[in-house]
Amino acid sequence: MDEHPHITVASNTYDAIAKGDLEELSRLLADDVIFHVPGRGPMARDYSGKEAVLGYLAELSTSTTGTLRLEPESYLVGADQVAAVLRIRGERDGRSLNDRGMQLFRIADGKISERWSFPLDPYSVDEFFA
Repeated sequence: MDEHPHITVASNTYDAIAKGDLEELSRLLADDVIFHVPGRGPMARDYSGKEAVLGYLAELSTSTTGTLRLEPESYLVGADQVAAVLRIRGERDGRSLNDRGMQLFRIADGKISERWSFPLDPYSVDEFFA
């Protein structure tokens, strides 16, 4: 059975994040993309537009010296959405992050138009990036 195209978009996004490939990420994002980042930490807010989202993703990589890993374990697909159940791991300033969560993507014309993040322990994510 072939992989659903929404899963391919999400999977390619996680691969590009792991490699720090901003060019590939740019190709996968709609121009008017919005990332919703929950919490109360310094990175928590809505990022609107491709440039803002790419800046956010670059900052994630920089602040974790490239150790941040979003590791999908399974996917659920809907008409214009795909959800990824994943592990969230990283190292930063002597601290470790090892959480689970879900990210929900809205896909339009084969590109990510919106993403919501739902870490299982949002307080640990806030503390990690503080």
